[in-house]
Amino acid sequence: MYPQIELPFGITVYTFGIALSISFLLFFWMLHKLSGKLGINTNFFIGNVFSFFVSSFVFSRLFYLLSEWRDVVSDGFVRFFITSDYHFSLAWGAFGFFLVLVYRLKKHKLALDKYLDAVILAFFFAGIIGYLWAFLGGQVYGKPTTLPFGITYSEPESANPYTSPVIPLALIYSFFCFLYFVIFYIARAAFVKIDGLIGYLGIAAFAPVLLIGEFWNGAEDSLKSIFFLNLTQIMAVVCLLLAIRWFANMIAKPE
Repeated sequence: MYPQIELPFGITVYTFGIALSISFLLFFWMLHKLSGKLGINTNFFIGNVFSFFVSSFVFSRLFYLLSEWRDVVSDGFVRFFITSDYHFSLAWGAFGFFLVLVYRLKKHKLALDKYLDAVILAFFFAGIIGYLWAFLGGQVYGKPTTLPFGITYSEPESANPYTSPVIPLALIYSFFCFLYFVIFYIARAAFVKIDGLIGYLGIAAFAPVLLIGEFWNGAEDSLKSIFFLNLTQIMAVVCLLLAIRWFANMIAKPE
């Protein structure tokens, strides 16, 4: 898969940017579908779509640049808003989205748990396409491997620098997004009626996937040499702790 398409008149279209846009639209489309099923206000998401987009973009770029701070120093901070390839942190883009979500919900005095189920399910749905495209373009790739399921990227325009087979990390993430979406969607529709339970179960299930999977991430992370964990793994740990805290509070609640 070519990471870019050259059009007439010198116009370049970056396919991963298109994929991110499609994933963003799919995310809000699924939110719209789930809002009716779960009895939440659809207009809440539509009315705040610009804030969600800006926050997701800023945090995804900011934390990518923090993890690659050596490139920022050499290239200059002016490139914060200019990128021609996969220079985003998807995990921290989700973090930016949740900051706006929590702020807006508190402002309108709405319960987070009631909206969290829809958000997590929509994230898994959009993640299927987002990670799949990252796999096809080689923007998210694993370390070289001798395992039989390694993938070799022969396209010279690919962002993957390795010529030997690598672990298809993005494809693994896409698979788990599909698996969790199907399982939790059926569970929420069939028998789970506790607001927030599916949302926190989804967080608790996907956080270990990121935490473990990122040990095989083939991309460099300047902070990993300092903290042993990269920024995505740090976020995964925080999410897992938040989910554990929610479950502990649920258990501690009196009948």
